Amino acid sequence: MDRVTVGPKAMPGAVMRLLLGLLPLWILVIRLIAFPGSMDPVFANPPAMAGLPTGVVLVAAALAVMAIGIEVLRRASSNGMALLGFAVLTLPSAAVMVLAPTLILDIQNA
Repeated sequence: MDRVTVGPKAMPGAVMRLLLGLLPLWILVIRLIAFPGSMDPVFANPPAMAGLPTGVVLVAAALAVMAIGIEVLRRASSNGMALLGFAVLTLPSAAVMVLAPTLILDIQNA
C-alpha cells in the first residue's frame, strides 16, 4: 500500500513563502492598527482616478500585485525563482503600501 503524504520538510518553506508574500498586507494592517489616521491621505479626493481616490487605486493595484506575487512564490520551483518573484512583485507592492500616503500628499501639494 503506497500512501502519498506531504513531508514535514515541505511545509515550513511553503508557509514561510506565503508569509513573505503577504508582506504588503501586513504593512497595511499594521499601519491601520498601530498608526490610526496614517492612511487618511489615501482616501482623499482629489486627486481622483476613474472616479475613485487615486490612493485607493494605488492600494488596490498593490494588493493585486501582491496576489500575483503570492502565486509566483507558491509555484516557484527553486529558491532563486522565489527570490526573484519576491523582489519583482512583493517588494514593490510593499513599497507602495509604505509610500502611498506620502505620494498622495505630494500630488495634492504640487
